[in-house]
Amino acid sequence: IFSVEAYPAANKGAFWEIKLDKLGEVIAGCWATAESNLSEAVARLHPDPSEEWITELLAGGLREAVARASSSQKVEHAFLDDLRSQIPNFSFTDATQFSGLVASVNPHRRSHEGELSGADLGLVVIRPQVRLNGWGGGGTIECSRDHATGLLAQAKLGHRKKRREGYSWGKLQDRQEELYSERRSYYSLLLYRLQGEKRNELGALRWQLCRENSLEDVKEWLQSDRFPEERTSSEVLRKLFDGQIGTDDSNIIQSVIAPDDEDPRV
Repeated sequence: IFSVEAYPAANKGAFWEIKLDKLGEVIAGCWATAESNLSEAVARLHPDPSEEWITELLAGGLREAVARASSSQKVEHAFLDDLRSQIPNFSFTDATQFSGLVASVNPHRRSHEGELSGADLGLVVIRPQVRLNGWGGGGTIECSRDHATGLLAQAKLGHRKKRREGYSWGKLQDRQEELYSERRSYYSLLLYRLQGEKRNELGALRWQLCRENSLEDVKEWLQSDRFPEERTSSEVLRKLFDGQIGTDDSNIIQSVIAPDDEDPRV
């Protein structure tokens, strides 16, 4: 997903966008830590949790993991490694003007979900975007600090069926169905699977992207317990970080995915 490559701008002089592979690994690691802690908390302390409780704990765990990665300088070191690996004769020692990594899960208030998003939560990644103009001694580095990509997610809690194999997922709400076609290109399902006699065994989280599927497809997935292309959290975070999924439309991110009163910054 994160290949190290450079490409020129046609007829406008050469520029290369720096691929932040190491930084992407840091954010994926933050999510993995939050997800692992979540599973442990369900197993030890909170059997049979609600969908809302799982989402809230996940959001807090990711916030804590990102803060620790920043305070321990993992973010800064990974960013510098990316720059050094792709910029010839790189000797920049002060990374403060370039550093900055924000990742958040933003649970939506019921009013916002019903009026605008049609989803339970928004996932936002904010990172630097770095371009090298020219090459060699005459090149300059341009950096945009707040390049954001966002993804909506409808969390669904699946309970193990008692008499048959598989999980029961429930349905989308009427308002979610109404908003689906408008949000589909940056919409996903976030699947929580609970099992065990005490319902305290939370499986690895899985995602189903919806951008190429109709509402009828989604309804069929939930009813049949068959999701055609489940993805791991690590894969989704890396693709979102790299801008391969979700949206980078700042108006949509600020008004729908992470409203101003639900600031995604850690």
